[in-house]
Amino acid sequence: MKTNWAGIIAAPHTPFAADGSLNIGVIEKQCDKLITDGVIGAFVCGSTGEGVSLSVAERKAVARRWVDVAAGRLKVIIHVGHTSVSDAAELASDAQAVGADGISALAPYYFKPVSVGHLLDFLAPVAATAPELPFFYYHIPSMTGAALSMISLLEQATERIPNFAGLKFTHNDLLEFAACLRFENGRYDIFWGADECMLPALSVGAVGFVGSTYNYSAPLYQKLRKAFGTSNLPEAQRLSDIVMDAVRALLQNPGLPSGKAIMEGMGIPVGAPRPPLRPLTAAQTEILVARLRELGAI
Repeated sequence: MKTNWAGIIAAPHTPFAADGSLNIGVIEKQCDKLITDGVIGAFVCGSTGEGVSLSVAERKAVARRWVDVAAGRLKVIIHVGHTSVSDAAELASDAQAVGADGISALAPYYFKPVSVGHLLDFLAPVAATAPELPFFYYHIPSMTGAALSMISLLEQATERIPNFAGLKFTHNDLLEFAACLRFENGRYDIFWGADECMLPALSVGAVGFVGSTYNYSAPLYQKLRKAFGTSNLPEAQRLSDIVMDAVRALLQNPGLPSGKAIMEGMGIPVGAPRPPLRPLTAAQTEILVARLRELGAI
């Protein structure tokens, strides 16, 4: 199943109130900003969305709200990954029922699959509950520990998952990424998931991108894509340097709390992350936002 989704897809934060409960009223503001910034989609309840820190009921509520507010203006991919096959399948079925444009799931990360076959044993029944939606495997071995061959996955996936559509590739192995892009003449959509390395990914043929910093820096990345697309390589390099400097500033503190702090600093109240993560202090937030404004990243 080929979707041909070229462009930037943001991985939005899940907004929480001061007491830690969902604050889904903020999602409309998040969505409107993405549309204004030329983003083509939202990857909901993934790592940046703290999906693994939400209950199944909360994840359904967030997914429904994103589909409702996107109203066809954005593609909405719902991350349904879980350590429980039945819970992941329930989330996938619900995503199809509410009108999502796609689903994605990562590998189970406590009892880990030791082969691609074992991984597909887990993913196939999940994808089967939403047969009308394209299914993307979320490859993020730094978090799941499932450092499996993605070429082997592509070779075996469609036989087990008829609605298999590609990968969200969040791993800095450009050699494997390029091979996946070229697999069977570009049969699948392979989304690049390491924001700071957009320029290297473009150089090997990437056209689709999913990431967290697109929530607030999408215009910068759009300029980078345009410069590369018009063969203005000095300008592309200059913009890539800004991207990398911005990500370095972001990672002076833990990345997800930093991202939420930036959103707060821009007037979008996504709240603090859930434990065990801790929010940045007011002073840390002020320094970070000022640095990104200085760089022109927001």
